[in-house]
Amino acid sequence: MFSRLGKASGRHPRLVVLLWLVAVLVSALAAGTGFGHDGLFSRLATTDFVVPGSDSEIVSKAKGENANPSISFLVRGAPAVDAAAFAQSHRSELHVAGVASLIDPFVPGLPSEQAQALRAATGESWVLLAHLEEGMGKTQRARTEESLRSAMTRYWATLAQEFPEASIVEVSRSAVSDVITGLVRQDLVRGETLSLPIAALLLIAVFGGALAACLPLIGAMSAIIVGLALLWGATFATTIDSFVINVISIIGVALSIDYGLLVVSRFREEARKTVNVHARAESDTGRRHDASTTSQGTSQDASPMLESGDLTAIIARTVATAGRTVSFSALTIALAIAGLATIDLPVLRIISFGGIIVTLLAVLATITLVPAFLALWGRKILVPSPMSRLPILRFLTKLDGEGGRSSEKESGFFATLARRVHAHPWIVMLSSFALLALMASPLAAFTLRNNFEDYIPDGTQLYSAYEEIQAEYPALATSPVTAVVDAMGAAEVTSKISAISGVTHVLPTQLDDGRILLSVGLDVEDAAGARATELMEKIRALDADLPEGSHFAVGGTTALQTDIKHAIISGMPRALGVVVVAVMVLLFLMTGSLLIPLKALLINTLSLLASLGATSFIFHHGLFGLPRVSGLETYIVACMVAFGFGLAMDYEVFLLARIKEYWDAGFSNDEAVERGLQRSGRIITSAAAIIIAVFIGFASGQMVAIKEIGVALAITVVTDATLTRLLLVPATMTLLGQWNWWAPRPLRWISRKLGGVFQE
Repeated sequence: MFSRLGKASGRHPRLVVLLWLVAVLVSALAAGTGFGHDGLFSRLATTDFVVPGSDSEIVSKAKGENANPSISFLVRGAPAVDAAAFAQSHRSELHVAGVASLIDPFVPGLPSEQAQALRAATGESWVLLAHLEEGMGKTQRARTEESLRSAMTRYWATLAQEFPEASIVEVSRSAVSDVITGLVRQDLVRGETLSLPIAALLLIAVFGGALAACLPLIGAMSAIIVGLALLWGATFATTIDSFVINVISIIGVALSIDYGLLVVSRFREEARKTVNVHARAESDTGRRHDASTTSQGTSQDASPMLESGDLTAIIARTVATAGRTVSFSALTIALAIAGLATIDLPVLRIISFGGIIVTLLAVLATITLVPAFLALWGRKILVPSPMSRLPILRFLTKLDGEGGRSSEKESGFFATLARRVHAHPWIVMLSSFALLALMASPLAAFTLRNNFEDYIPDGTQLYSAYEEIQAEYPALATSPVTAVVDAMGAAEVTSKISAISGVTHVLPTQLDDGRILLSVGLDVEDAAGARATELMEKIRALDADLPEGSHFAVGGTTALQTDIKHAIISGMPRALGVVVVAVMVLLFLMTGSLLIPLKALLINTLSLLASLGATSFIFHHGLFGLPRVSGLETYIVACMVAFGFGLAMDYEVFLLARIKEYWDAGFSNDEAVERGLQRSGRIITSAAAIIIAVFIGFASGQMVAIKEIGVALAITVVTDATLTRLLLVPATMTLLGQWNWWAPRPLRWISRKLGGVFQE
């Protein structure tokens, strides 16, 4: 199948490129303009994470169904004493269609307690509250909010004439969503602007030329653009949170570069083999031929040695080998990411959907579009670039052994490293396990958090205004704990909550359906901290003392965080089950071994825990200029585990595929490991270096959540591509010897029957 696909791309490259070009152009228009239905970024949202069926969802729905939607505007620099007359005379300027009422501290006849609630104690700032009409649809509400903002801009311009220091900051869900979506767009552009040029330079260093280096990047951008269009389509069926875009882009770029690097490298290797075959044939027929020149492969211009039809055959073999490997890798990663969908959190299901889509698109571009360009540019790619004379490129070439010459010689840096590991396998294995355990040790104090406030960019006007409202306006502040209770039991519940040490106040609000909403203030600095969680659990425990039949649900920021943790913990066995079954089945079909999949699961799990521990340590102490946080975002950890495990399996497949080739060719276990590591070591190391640059580029943005996943995945790749893949895997394979390839007789029969798709 893969050979036929390679032949098709080699014989009809222009058609393949044209089809991809049309798909990319249509996708770019869909994601950018939306064909009149708003582009992707206009359709993104920033929503509260919900756990279906949880107390926090019950409370959130009760608030949403009963509350009159409102927008707060914090006015600074216009002291309340002096601004009263101005506010009264200009209030009418803010009346727009869709706004039910406008309230500020100076409305005539406003009860004194409400007026005080809209003024800071110092009198230096005050709040104008706009209540929107109920029952508006999403589009109508968006138009009303936009009209109100325009009116508020004119209001501020007039205010500034009398109070030059005055400023007005909107504090609302829409304002936060707009800021976060804007940051997502900026971080995406910033990440790609920083990472892709660095990735291009590293690819040029690996291939010794710009033309070959372009191919993985072309595949990456094509896959991402089409993937963004599919996400745009998904916005018509479900809500897509804005930060999902960056997560998907990170994975798309990483996998596309990985896969493209492997395919282009294998193409050049197959070209060297073909040139050497022709050289031997000419030598056998007595023709004059400088073997020392032709055996150089791609270190000299190999293209004249290729006959008509050779290029198509080389591409077919490339797709049949490297294309088969990356397809297997993508399938493994897609199934690992699919595990996220088994967790009962809508946001993780969306991330899972996006991750699977971009993974499949990455491999599709690699086995169709990249081979098509190889057919068009292949001879030029095989011509050595003047850059190959640079000292750094000569050093990289030496890593291939024998200066990159005959593919029959399997010596070089990585083969030498493998032989040294063979000599001391126990020392290498135990030392590697000890280092991984040390890296994982911070997990002993590991904490998870989920707080909406964390997504508001620090240092912005919105963040400072939000913080001021939380501190100076208790009636308008977001309560860390809110509860919904039947009216009959409200007085008793209010009394019991107020009696809990650490509760500062309980504010009851009558809902339209007769229930009572209790906004609970806590004497805590962090609504997502351990103390807030402890108090929330005490409030939830009151449910046991209520009369049978009473309805009492506790939600809010603190409760939502707890519910998300419980959802992930309860769903993790299912997610891990999907990953374990997928890895065991697919690796078994690829290798025909039962022990190799078990060993891969164990080693990759240890590597993942070590990376998570190191990430937690770095952010907990704010190292390397990163923000200091008290815990990692809950959903980011779930994504890091799924994507990190997928990337680890990516390199596992790259290495095992080459080792299996040599084992099937009749080499001993140790020789197969040496030759397989030599052939894949440079690819794995180069791919890791490029992907780290991509991850660090995205981690340079402003959103803390994206920083966390960028750093976590970068550490995962560093750990896996060095300690795990170059040392631990060869050491364990040395110790197991021929047992690496053991499987019971019935399973060996199944492997032969079903594994042909994955085996050479």
